[in-house]
Amino acid sequence: MWWKILLIIFALIMLFLCSSIHIIISYDGEFKLIAGLGLIRLNVLKLVSKFTGKPKKEKPKKEETKEEQKEEEPKKEEEKEDAKPKSNVFKEVIELRGFDGAIDLLSEFASLLAKFGHGLFKHFIIRKIAVEYAVCGKDAANTALKFGAVNASIYPLIGKISTHSPVKKTNINIYADYLGQIEKQSVYIHMSYRLISLIAVALGALGDFLKIMKREKSINARIKARSAAKRQRAQAQATEQA
Repeated sequence: MWWKILLIIFALIMLFLCSSIHIIISYDGEFKLIAGLGLIRLNVLKLVSKFTGKPKKEKPKKEETKEEQKEEEPKKEEEKEDAKPKSNVFKEVIELRGFDGAIDLLSEFASLLAKFGHGLFKHFIIRKIAVEYAVCGKDAANTALKFGAVNASIYPLIGKISTHSPVKKTNINIYADYLGQIEKQSVYIHMSYRLISLIAVALGALGDFLKIMKREKSINARIKARSAAKRQRAQAQATEQA
């Protein structure tokens, strides 16, 4: 019986990992940002406005006596004395290896970030891009010029997007509204990403980041050990000469 429960749990986990994260950006007189996982969809802007719209209730401040304030002051001073500065790898790199070492470290992190971005776009899928836009100018000639400019900008943009991420469906309708009777401006972009791919890319980037940090710490430790040995030898020579 227990193996059936484990099998069900494993199937649910795999179903969750194989589900897709969906992001929908649309504009049809009103801007919408919808995010979801699998079949669940949430309007992000409505949630944000709901949580940020309500003013937070301020808690009544307790009046502190002078004796309580005097007791708290030495406690704060003791906490400051006990707190020790944490070791910072970036600070150590600048102190031990100078500006060149910091530049090398930053270049490694930049290449890691580029690798992470490439991995993200590799598994990124654009399910649909739909654009409907009615171009209307001052007169017929101006409308024709605007119509050509819009077509010349939007189609190469779709081509550049498709070179980085697969686009499954496009529906681009650009109208030349010479009479000013068409009122249609809408954009719809539906993007999705496999959750298991996102986790795999994030874990790979985290592993590379930890490797770089471990290597930098070991290099800094070796440099510190060498400098400490040099100081000891210099002190020993100074005592012998004295």
